[in-house]
Amino acid sequence: MKLIHLNGILALLAGVILLSSCGATRQANQLLEHQQILQKMASDTTFTPEEKFDVMMGSMTAMMHEGMRIVNPKKGVNYVTKFGTQNAKSIDVILREFTAWQQEMGPAERIAFGASMLQKPYSRDALDLIPKFVRKYQQVTFVTRTMKRVKSGIIGFGKSRLGDILGQ
Repeated sequence: MKLIHLNGILALLAGVILLSSCGATRQANQLLEHQQILQKMASDTTFTPEEKFDVMMGSMTAMMHEGMRIVNPKKGVNYVTKFGTQNAKSIDVILREFTAWQQEMGPAERIAFGASMLQKPYSRDALDLIPKFVRKYQQVTFVTRTMKRVKSGIIGFGKSRLGDILGQ
């Protein structure tokens, strides 16, 4: 009887170890995918700044979903910090290009572009996730710095309805 209990405990322990390593492997693969796509966008000149920004926001929205699913706060902070460390240069390049492109627009074009941003596939997710994500990970400086730059890059001019929604 004791041997059956010992086997059951060992099987349960092996299952827990296997599940935890699967989560770590999945997170490592997700981070690698984000890094590869953001590096490609930052270095590729065939994409427009708007396309690069769209891909970056899609990647960041996916990362925010992934970060919000991590229950352990320490593991979540490590995940978000690693994303920031790996992708800060690529994100900075994309945001600089996007901001320069947007500054070439006239005021009416900026307003129209800001309104069209609400139609993007990532917009609703981002509008919902950004405040929650920043609250959860406000201690990670990459998050607060990048989110401020993204919000100012989207708007590009004073207060607007989108700026109010994003909490500017």
